[in-house]
Amino acid sequence: MEHPVVICPSTLTRTCTRTVSLHERFSLARRNAGYPPIIVIAVAYPTSSALPTTAFLSQRVVRLQRHFPSLWSRIDGERTTKPRLVQLKEPWSPEDILSTGAYTPALSTKEKVNDDGRNGRDEEFETILKAESDRMGNDGEVLRSSPAPAWQVRIHTPASSSSTRAYLTLAVDHVYTDGRGILSLLQALLAPGDISTTSPPYPYEKLSAIPKVEDTLPMKPSVGYILPLIFQKIVLPMFPHFIQNYLKPISPWPAKAIREAPLRCSPGLSVYSVPASEVTAVKTLSKEKGIPTLHGLFKTALVGAIWAVYRHTTTEPKFIVSASTPRSERDPALGHPYCMGNYISSHKIHLELAASQDFWALAKKVSDDLLDPRAISHGRMGMGSLAFVPDGELDGGKDPRKPTKWEEFFLNGAASAEPFGESANVSNLGVCKLPEGAEDLVWGQYASPFTAALCIAMIGHEGGLRLVTTWREGSAVIESETKEVERAFHRILKRLIDAQKDTSLAALAL
Repeated sequence: MEHPVVICPSTLTRTCTRTVSLHERFSLARRNAGYPPIIVIAVAYPTSSALPTTAFLSQRVVRLQRHFPSLWSRIDGERTTKPRLVQLKEPWSPEDILSTGAYTPALSTKEKVNDDGRNGRDEEFETILKAESDRMGNDGEVLRSSPAPAWQVRIHTPASSSSTRAYLTLAVDHVYTDGRGILSLLQALLAPGDISTTSPPYPYEKLSAIPKVEDTLPMKPSVGYILPLIFQKIVLPMFPHFIQNYLKPISPWPAKAIREAPLRCSPGLSVYSVPASEVTAVKTLSKEKGIPTLHGLFKTALVGAIWAVYRHTTTEPKFIVSASTPRSERDPALGHPYCMGNYISSHKIHLELAASQDFWALAKKVSDDLLDPRAISHGRMGMGSLAFVPDGELDGGKDPRKPTKWEEFFLNGAASAEPFGESANVSNLGVCKLPEGAEDLVWGQYASPFTAALCIAMIGHEGGLRLVTTWREGSAVIESETKEVERAFHRILKRLIDAQKDTSLAALAL
């Protein structure tokens, strides 16, 4: 039996609307400011014939919208202090969502690793992820019309006979979903059979019934959490500079190593692959060393790689790295939707790094902190702190990038002397199963001037571990340095696998 599609009357009612969460408004503010946060997930297939057919995808686009009404909603009041999701009068047609295009194959389409540690498929992933981010972002046409679909599915076939590989991409505006959500949406898009009759069944959701994460979890900052932030951000700047220098803690990298404001820099993106055999070996090592989370080990290797490349770029007496991890809070038991909306908190840790530090001791600290209830609570409060961002509508005619004080706040921060609040953001979707017929999968987000200096999106599957790193070229980092961070990360893993006796950061990363 076909499930009916709810058609909203021309006069909007409460049943067809939903207010946005704090994190969703942050994403909207980034879009309004001219830097739309676009999440893209890309799937590689060995040949074009292995791709899902257009007929299959067209039917699935129709069915997905029956299940998830957020897919055919729009933002009403997007340039006001009270934006909300509003149901459109009817779902998007497959022609609005599906498209095809040609990509330029890499010079080397072989699977062998090149001198920089990457293969031809990594290079093609880079090209396609950049193109889809641009198409949905600043340089593209998708979000320019209003209303416009917040998601796009695109088939990419080779422009020449030098490759037979084909790709499928799913791109979504971050206002509408998060990393875990886009993976679930992709799985629903490509699931075999009829998603309306599977067991367990995919839910039929109602836009107005989708709660905000802060309404379902304790995310309001405590007095003990917020007071130090108020002191550092508001009170301390009022003191003379010599007092500020005495009371201010050491800033994490790259606070003193900014070459150019990130607002004036172009986005950069790099893809890097770690083979499945090495991931398996590292997982075994992690268990042997009592490291309960493999993500903790990977995150430690990444901050170690950052230290290896940038240890000489700071004038601070100590090299401090501030590394965050988005933590999925999505829980069906709390009424959270299957794949739409933003349900994340932001776990953050500050690490003092030095050449003599033992990697395993550092990894244990990072891993334990990821599971620490107090740290998890603080991660939720960090997201809840968005409620304290100054608010109010501005005269959008003076600066169209600043319709409200939210955009002004984040733009001013990105234009400040220390634009990056974090050294690295390491987002890991865990391990997934490749879609039927696929041979690889990566995901990433459009490089933003409002997040960390380096943003790393990870995912694991049968093919191994995939990293997508994004940055603002020429601000804190440049492309060649990012490539060296990737190589240093892989170097650390390989030396651990080889059972190198000296496991200090210097011995592993340099």
